[in-house]
Amino acid sequence: MIIYYINLDSATVRRNKFQTKKFKRFRAIPRDEVPELVDKKMISMYNFGRDSHLARCGCWLSHTKLLQKIVDESLEDVLILEDDAIQVKDLPTDYPRDGIVYVGGFIYNRKMMDESQPKINHEIGINLCPENFRILGTLSYIIPTPQVALTLLNKIYSQNRYKAIDIMYGNIGMKQYYNYPGSFREEGCQSQISRKNKIQTEDYEFISMKKYNVTKNK
Repeated sequence: MIIYYINLDSATVRRNKFQTKKFKRFRAIPRDEVPELVDKKMISMYNFGRDSHLARCGCWLSHTKLLQKIVDESLEDVLILEDDAIQVKDLPTDYPRDGIVYVGGFIYNRKMMDESQPKINHEIGINLCPENFRILGTLSYIIPTPQVALTLLNKIYSQNRYKAIDIMYGNIGMKQYYNYPGSFREEGCQSQISRKNKIQTEDYEFISMKKYNVTKNK
């Protein structure tokens, strides 16, 4: 498996934890390198803020550029990590080849405004995300083949407007698999896009850091 972690030049502290492992760094796109086309096509809420909007654009560009690299170099079995991912479980060695295989992130309702906690009976190992839910967060996921990467890119670029990359992954009809429990959770450091006090857990939940600590210490 080839492992890339996406990392801004300025995020040296986050980069340090990857130095002793055989991970490849993929340079993240900073706000000041976002082209006008992506800036104009990206949808953000009116109260999101200019810096957060551009950071979202940079995240979108970082993931799509890495997908393009997978296509251009015909790479197989590529694990993509964001640099706030912490490994807590072993990676799966066998998984489907016809979709995204998440090894971290969180499961959310299909309707964005529905904030109720999804209730799913996970099986240990590979699961297919139910149709009434979607997996959000691009914390850690496997692109098994260059064909999957190309399909994702074609579906993304065909949209009239862009959204955050994890929302687009969940909306464009690509199969979303996930390995349970997750191999990675979120570190809990400050987001580089917007303020938040939640963490993506190995149970595919998006909960407050306080609640996560209470749950794990029971």
